[in-house]
Amino acid sequence: MNKILSIVLVAVVLLASGCAKQMTQKADGLYNRGLYNDAMVLYKKAYAKQSKKEDKAATAWKIGESYRMQSDAKEAANWYEKSYSNGNKTPEVIWALANALKMSGRYDESIAKYNEYKTANPGDAKADAAIASSQQAQAWKDKPTRFKVENAAALNTKYFDFAVAKNPNAKNGIYITSAREASAGTKNDGWYGQKFFDLFSAEMDNNGKWSTPVPLAAPINTAASEGAAAYDASGKTMYFTRCDEMKGATGYCKIYKTTLGSSGWSKPEGLAINSDEYSVGHPSLSEDGKTMYFSSDMPGGKGGKDIYMMKWDDANSTWGAPSNMGPSINTEGDEMYPYIHTNGKLYFSSNGHPGMGGLDNFSAMYDGGAWIVSNLRSPINSSADDFGIIFTDATTGFLSSNREGGMGSDDIYSFVMPPPNFAVYGRVYDTDTKESIAGAVVELFGSDGTALSVKTEAPGTYRYQLKSNVKYKISASYTGYLTKFVEVSTVGLDDSEDFEENFDFPLKSTAKPITLPEIFYDLDKATLRPESKKALDGLITVLNENPTITIKLTAHTDYRASDAYNMNLSHRRAKSVVDYLIKAGIDKDRLSSEGKGETTPKEVENDEEYPPFKRGDKLTNEFIDGLANNDLKEKAHQYNRRTEFEVLRTDYVPKKK
Repeated sequence: MNKILSIVLVAVVLLASGCAKQMTQKADGLYNRGLYNDAMVLYKKAYAKQSKKEDKAATAWKIGESYRMQSDAKEAANWYEKSYSNGNKTPEVIWALANALKMSGRYDESIAKYNEYKTANPGDAKADAAIASSQQAQAWKDKPTRFKVENAAALNTKYFDFAVAKNPNAKNGIYITSAREASAGTKNDGWYGQKFFDLFSAEMDNNGKWSTPVPLAAPINTAASEGAAAYDASGKTMYFTRCDEMKGATGYCKIYKTTLGSSGWSKPEGLAINSDEYSVGHPSLSEDGKTMYFSSDMPGGKGGKDIYMMKWDDANSTWGAPSNMGPSINTEGDEMYPYIHTNGKLYFSSNGHPGMGGLDNFSAMYDGGAWIVSNLRSPINSSADDFGIIFTDATTGFLSSNREGGMGSDDIYSFVMPPPNFAVYGRVYDTDTKESIAGAVVELFGSDGTALSVKTEAPGTYRYQLKSNVKYKISASYTGYLTKFVEVSTVGLDDSEDFEENFDFPLKSTAKPITLPEIFYDLDKATLRPESKKALDGLITVLNENPTITIKLTAHTDYRASDAYNMNLSHRRAKSVVDYLIKAGIDKDRLSSEGKGETTPKEVENDEEYPPFKRGDKLTNEFIDGLANNDLKEKAHQYNRRTEFEVLRTDYVPKKK
């Protein structure tokens, strides 16, 4: 009896094995034609019947790949892990699993797998970039930008809903791409297992409520897939993508054009760039309608799908030859869904640039002969696929994503960027005593015409709120002190920021001479050394910021020469500073000079500026001779060899130029 049972069991196993093999072969044929959903159904049935680990590993890999092609990273990771646990630990599997974990938002686990990939394939440097990208993605997730992103639930279903387009003639309306039940045709797409895509329109009422999206009528929607539309400025010309199924396989996508007349939209006509050898799609038009951006995997690209552009030829009333946007935009991965903003920025989606997981939304600004590409970060992007961003005005718009928390496959999300908050604040105080100056006037002047003024209270502090994209100049002034200016700009800043560092105002009192730091001369000469330029340029700034003052430049020496020699040398040194200032454009009537030789030793007023000496120390001959070592003596001599200026008048009237 046991022998008969064993024979039966063997027969069952062999039958199951043969059945699984037939299913796998049939699934391979579907997979190779791009019918990933149909193939996956058969692969799963085969997997359940297989007993050998190597067979299960191979089938689990194909299921994982099918899910990857359907943009389902969570399930892809699950099946890659099954393949791995069944013994398929090739670098290819490890890499695919690491990527799927990243797209699932499991960044720590993805980093571990990328490190495993490095061990399995040490010659491939791309793992280091992937690890850095995962770490950066986590940082972006932890510190999101100001964008607020919400699921546009009224526009979404459990099916694919994506690729919002705006028609200028439909003030409160949008167009979307969807595979919902109302789509035309009766067949399902073998790639995704849902109906073929169609274009739908929806309107928002005065209460901000969306109408139920309705499909566009024929001849636009057909049994094939239509979507990813773009309109010209008139709203009467539409370009859109159509993808036909060809002989039981996924076909190529093409761009079509239709115009709106009295009887509706005309029969769509394919563009000359269309081909039966590659796909083109996702058109976007510049504001003047003279440039089209689109995505294609045509030969000669940088990788998978690339962004191309082409110009309208007025002379021949046709589109010119397409031009690849180049390596700044395109990578070895996929670049899709271009959108050209009226501000000149190009937005697109990519899984080739460093990102948060799958497709991310990027912006690109043309500057200095090159495109500068920036990831839009979280929450515009997530670990999943995020794509198809468009703006409806300067701060609001839509994007598409299959991130966690959605209603279906891909969902439409709305976003808004709240205005950033900027502020500048600081303290006004005496440079030497560090004491706050109450009653100082702090004035703010903006490139937008803003002019504000406040007086500091007892703590000597001030604070101003700033506007976006404005350059500011701020000044602090107080009787008996030199006025000082600082500059701050919010131009190009997207994130809120409080400016504090370097916006204090340490003011110099005009009641006593002010030492110019780091004024150096050649040995025993009055020739200014190049190192002195920075300090003297700072003095020029002071004179320009205080145009009503006149000053006297005074040079001092140490005592290690005769009195007469030191006096003559100091006179020549002070004059060389005056000559430098005049050459730089300072009116000579505002300047005078004097040399005091060794007659006025330095008296320390600020411990921080003259270490190791203390406030009140007077660096006389006797004081220096009493110092403990030559290093201290040399430092004291250096402090005595100084150039100072003092304010003589504050009522000088600048000459008209």
